[in-house]
Amino acid sequence: MQHHFQNLFGFKSDDQISFDLPETRRLNPVRLRADIDAANLSEMWNMILTLDYAVQDVSDLPPEKQEEFLNVMSLLLTAFNR
Repeated sequence: MQHHFQNLFGFKSDDQISFDLPETRRLNPVRLRADIDAANLSEMWNMILTLDYAVQDVSDLPPEKQEEFLNVMSLLLTAFNR
């Protein structure tokens, strides 16, 4: 079976497969917060930050949690602006 896949896809099992992923764009918390405020979603920002992340400010989060929170808020902003 392995030989079949090698012939089908043209590579051996020990070949390295690599591809470039686009760089992720880090969200700017200040700009996103301004967009959230403009969309009247400030209460949601504060509620999610306080209840789900147990902090008062985005800067109190570790970098990976900051990115997660900002991505969540960006998605919510997109959903509410449709």
